This record gives sequence, structure tokens and C-alpha cells, in this order.
Amino acid sequence: MISLFDDSIYGWYALDIAIAATHAVWWGSPADDRKSKNEFTKQFLKEFLTGYFKHNDLDTYWVRQIPMFMDYRNICSYFWWLNSWDGDESRLSEFQQTAITQAINLIHNGQMFDGCDIQL
Repeated sequence: MISLFDDSIYGWYALDIAIAATHAVWWGSPADDRKSKNEFTKQFLKEFLTGYFKHNDLDTYWVRQIPMFMDYRNICSYFWWLNSWDGDESRLSEFQQTAITQAINLIHNGQMFDGCDIQL
């Protein structure tokens, strides 16, 4: 069972940044296509990290791990969407059906999740 506090963990700072970036992509991207999401992610992370580095230090190695942690967050969300599913697709909301279908297609095509085709 996944906790309601799955983000309340002691982890890497890069993971904290990745969670913020992932949610920014989900809820803030101006369009739903992959190219738009990737461009939005690049811009978000550029601005976010500019502000972050004014007050904190983060080794370049960990900055480069942010896309991987974004992928991790998306995979966790995929399982969260499936958490209470009993196998009956008619019981899933339209949002859940779309999210699951998109995640499966990305995995099937060997692609990273939305917003993660970036290099830092």
C-alpha cells in the first residue's frame, strides 16, 4: 500500500527538485505534446535552479540526476494510479485511464517519461 505521505521522505535534494519539476510539467505545461513538455521542463529547471543556487549548493553530479529522479517520480505515480485498481478498467477515471495508457506507451516505446528527454 502506498502512503498518502509518499513524498514525505528523507532523500536526496535532487529528488526534491525533481518532484517539483515533475508536478510543474504535469500541471503547468502549456501543451500536452512531448516537445512542449520538454521545453517547459528545460525552462522551469533553468529558472528553478537559478533561484536554488542563490541559497544552496548542489554538486553537478546530483543536478544531472534530476531527470532520472523525475522518471522515478513518474513511475511511482504510475503505481499509485494502479494502487486501488481491481482490474476493471471501467472503474478507472478518464484521467487514470489516460495516464496509464500514456505511461504504458512510453515504456513500450523505450522512452523516458514526460519531461525527461533533457540533459542537465
